[in-house]
Amino acid sequence: MKSRKIKLRKNVKIAPRVSAAPRPYKKLIKKRAVQISKIISLLLVIYAAFFIVLRFKEFIIHSNYFCINNVIVNNGKFLDNAVILGETNNIKGENIFTLDINKLESDYEALVDVKTAVIERSFPNTILVNITERIPIGQISYNRNIYGIDEDGVFIKLNESSVLPEIIGLKKSNPQTSELIEKIITIIKRYNIGRLSEFGRLKNINVKKPQNLILGFMCQGNVIKIKMGKTGFEEKLLILEDTLSRLGQTQMEKLLYIDLRFGEDLIPAKYRK
Repeated sequence: MKSRKIKLRKNVKIAPRVSAAPRPYKKLIKKRAVQISKIISLLLVIYAAFFIVLRFKEFIIHSNYFCINNVIVNNGKFLDNAVILGETNNIKGENIFTLDINKLESDYEALVDVKTAVIERSFPNTILVNITERIPIGQISYNRNIYGIDEDGVFIKLNESSVLPEIIGLKKSNPQTSELIEKIITIIKRYNIGRLSEFGRLKNINVKKPQNLILGFMCQGNVIKIKMGKTGFEEKLLILEDTLSRLGQTQMEKLLYIDLRFGEDLIPAKYRK
């Protein structure tokens, strides 16, 4: 009987223990857990960085350390300008980071005698204002006022008359004014860079007759009328340089006019050497 039980036990096969979850599924769960852990860590880092940036931004915006208390205008002429002074006083106390630089530059450049304005921040609390002023190259009397004209054709009100070439006969209401101004600028700029100043001074430019501009050239105490016509001014001024270089002092004192309308040296014969 005993041997039979032993025999039965030997014939009984014990089934292997079945795990609660297959091995591949365990690995997937572990992998997902790691991924979720990384995402949570990344979110925490982003949140911390955002919080730090936000706090830093609040600090630099509200800190007195970055409040503007000094404005330097790098052009002495504009130190007493009412608009410049007003803007300068208005921005003091503002935060240097939040200051609208573009608007400030536009406000300054709206002034007639300002050509360009460049605003720079100098940390922690200083603003630099670099102004390029308009330089008149000619002048005109209009409605009992004296205006300068710069190389861009912009009119600038002057306090008093100067030694600049005077523009005679120019009217703002004339439809040809812009074209005449371009011609005037061409003549004056060519005069300024050429050799004509060695022989005398450009006193005035008469544009009453647009088809025939006439220059008043002060030479040896004598005003010589230079008939220029309506085109080719640069070439004609070169001819004028050559013409004056061939005249003696006595001839310059007696000379009344030079006709360059046709692009030639047309000095009256009696004044030639």
